[in-house]
Amino acid sequence: MVGRRGLLGGAVAVGAGGLAGSWASPTAARAEVLTTPFTGVTAPHLVQAEQMVYYQRMLAAGHLPDDLVGHWPLDGSGADRSGVGRHVSPAAGTAWTSLRAGGELGLDGTSGAYAATGSVLDTTTGFTVSAWVRLAPTASLSTMYTAVSQDGATTSRFLLQHDPALGWVFKVRLPDGGGKISAVATTPARLGAWVHLTGVSEPNKTYVYVNGVLEGSADVAYDWAAPEGFNIGRARFAGAPVNWWNGAIDDVRAYGRALTPAEVAVISGRTARQNNVYLASGPASVVWGPPADLTGWVARARCASFVTAVLKRSCPWATDSYFQTHFADPSPEAADYRIGFDNGPGPRLRRIRRVADLQPGDLIAVDYNGSDPANTGHIVMVRQLKGVYTGSMNFPGETQYAVEIVDCTSDPHGVYGLASYQLYPDTRMVDDQSNFQGVGIGHMMFYASDATGEFSRYRWSVNTGAARTYPVSDRPISAARVA
Repeated sequence: MVGRRGLLGGAVAVGAGGLAGSWASPTAARAEVLTTPFTGVTAPHLVQAEQMVYYQRMLAAGHLPDDLVGHWPLDGSGADRSGVGRHVSPAAGTAWTSLRAGGELGLDGTSGAYAATGSVLDTTTGFTVSAWVRLAPTASLSTMYTAVSQDGATTSRFLLQHDPALGWVFKVRLPDGGGKISAVATTPARLGAWVHLTGVSEPNKTYVYVNGVLEGSADVAYDWAAPEGFNIGRARFAGAPVNWWNGAIDDVRAYGRALTPAEVAVISGRTARQNNVYLASGPASVVWGPPADLTGWVARARCASFVTAVLKRSCPWATDSYFQTHFADPSPEAADYRIGFDNGPGPRLRRIRRVADLQPGDLIAVDYNGSDPANTGHIVMVRQLKGVYTGSMNFPGETQYAVEIVDCTSDPHGVYGLASYQLYPDTRMVDDQSNFQGVGIGHMMFYASDATGEFSRYRWSVNTGAARTYPVSDRPISAARVA
């Protein structure tokens, strides 16, 4: 959430990709759904920032619709979002849970721990299956569990699973149980941890990916049709169901072809983590790509360099010369912005003193005031003033406001799973274990003096306690509006 002086010197790369044409709706399987949609304001810099967030959210959701023949986000229903209409029906050993943003299907390891539909894939040709999976903390690594399968008359044609002898594995079987060939992963299974598994079948080869990385392959020399049911959470062997999942499964997909390694990287979220980065060092790169190519959208920056890139892209006056003149640096850090706002930010920016006067597109800069030798502060763009908040961490003589913001941060704002977080979420938050960084939408809490209405303190999120709540005497705050 911080800016570091001296590491991002030089020009910020700002891409010029256009945004003509209609947008596809972003898939929400990996990104939190906010209570407010994208704002309807016309401030050019906020529009550009939101477009970057929009495409980064699509990447985070693993958006890849080409040849998708089944997609079950499992976000409280068994609906197939591919458009094909193969909805799955959960059995008695399942429940809708919320370990991840959007929710998932919990399975208790009993004979009812599955969801099923009719045949989905033509298994005589290339295909791909993938899922986010989690073995329960109470599961056993000495037990076989199948996440995804499709059945022939007596046995499953393929199994994406955990095998106690092999670990994570993608198996393809000889016709109806006559043997099997396994592509075995190298990453060991861990109880209570989410992992993304992908199985790819080609006419002569099969592959297994873990978290978007190819980890195993095997040669195959056969194919056979498996026209029976498609299963989430179990398999079939010798005519009977087996291998019931104990844990949770999320975002199951089936593609009617063998995906490439680059495409597997997209659906697993690996590309999103490479393209949307809170940059610890080196020159920033912020590129607005074409709508047809999600991978062309890149945000590798710190908070200040992202704001600078957005202003340079959307405002003709936002040149190196302007920033040098009014902020003493062609690529200002957060503290430079705060000092510049206080001293008079030039003819294109107007200082905003009162928290209650904040509007979409306003910039808020926090100056660490030398308290961190490596980091100068943090700067955000206001998306919406959500109103007065009184639920916790109140101070006499001050009014607390929840502010929805766009920023580039190393840590999402909030703690997933807490009741208060649900009202003020962050698009980068996935679960309580592993989240995205970089560009996104979140919420911070800013306080105003009741006497003057001006900034009096801040905290990082609705869940932040006293230890990370700072008065302006320790960390000065200033805001400005693009005129």
